[in-house]
Amino acid sequence: MKIYAPNIHLFAFQLYKAANLEEINLDEQNQLWQSADEIVDTILHKDLHLSQNVDVSKDSDRPRVDLLKESAVKDGDYSLAFENNISVGHQQDVIIKGFAYPVQLHDSYGLWLNLRRPETEADGTQTADLDISFLSKLNPKNCLTLSPNRLFIGQTLLITAWLTGAKDKQYLYEIAESCLQAVFADPKHRPSFQRQGELFGSPIFEYGLFSELANYQHVLIWLFVDEQADNNLNSIYSELLDLFFFRSKVVKAYQDSREIYNLLDEAYKEIETEVNNLPNHQNNSLTQKDLNQLAKKLKTLPQLAARYTRLLRNLEDYQNTIAINSENYDDRLQQISSKTQQADLSFLESFYQKNSALFQKQINFDLGYFKHGAGLLEQVISSIRGIVELTLSPLIASQCSGRFLFLRNTLFGTSTNESY
Repeated sequence: MKIYAPNIHLFAFQLYKAANLEEINLDEQNQLWQSADEIVDTILHKDLHLSQNVDVSKDSDRPRVDLLKESAVKDGDYSLAFENNISVGHQQDVIIKGFAYPVQLHDSYGLWLNLRRPETEADGTQTADLDISFLSKLNPKNCLTLSPNRLFIGQTLLITAWLTGAKDKQYLYEIAESCLQAVFADPKHRPSFQRQGELFGSPIFEYGLFSELANYQHVLIWLFVDEQADNNLNSIYSELLDLFFFRSKVVKAYQDSREIYNLLDEAYKEIETEVNNLPNHQNNSLTQKDLNQLAKKLKTLPQLAARYTRLLRNLEDYQNTIAINSENYDDRLQQISSKTQQADLSFLESFYQKNSALFQKQINFDLGYFKHGAGLLEQVISSIRGIVELTLSPLIASQCSGRFLFLRNTLFGTSTNESY
């Protein structure tokens, strides 16, 4: 099967500042620019030198700042262009062009890297159709999948190509799958199929499952059937960059929230162990050993409570991050709609209406469940203090001991933990 004028767009993002991070070293700060240099060198054996042409010291109150050095800007273009020939067969080379656009978006850096087979040759003639297998030459060694570090937010790989004939419409899924397999030659790096839809009148396929968050990779394959999709795409690149940025922020926040969930679950089990180890006195008596044990718990349980509260606060922060960036995503959708004469954007809207909403619902459920544990832990600490301070009153000590039994039954006798 053949395609015409394939394009690969890499949209990648990383934080450049974060209150919860320690000092950021130079290699971490420059990861996106260095990645662009490595990709172009790997594919085209060409020195891009993006790292040397980025100025991260540009100061602006605007949410978007072009980071290319003014000395590298040509005709108002804040992207760095490149091109070189690539071999497609015995004594046959084709030219590949592209650009790298470095940008600051709010609290993050963004990279838009493009690799494309032009639609026309230098003399104006139409370039020849290419076998789909050609796409493998644009991702050798899986170089388009960036290695994450603590600043990395995420990436989207958008692959576009023109269909070469009317008969191709009968094999859309097969063509998309062939494109995916060509770009990701190694199956272990290949994201799973999620859904198929239509955008601006042309079929589009999405890959990457949220059930596989640990190795999540977002890939879109868009097959143009006419000029409508191509023209609209050219008019909304700026909004699309923002859209993928806000999407990455939402997904990354949800990924991080699952790590906090696991830590909270472990802490909850620790609370369970502490409560189960409390003295259980049916005869309403407390020995000196019991009192020593309770006094020791008064030192450890507040530390556990503080850690537990901090984790809950982190979970709430991720919930807020998802909510804010989801609304930003929707705002960009409205801008795209106004630029494309209210075109059908249901394919893009699905993330906002379905996935993001489900992420927020899940975290809200988690908070409701784990906040229950925080309250009971505070009651346990309060009860222990009461026992230790009032040991000379057997009646009060007996009442406090009874409260332990009530708390234990309340906390662990009826609660269950479900997950969406």
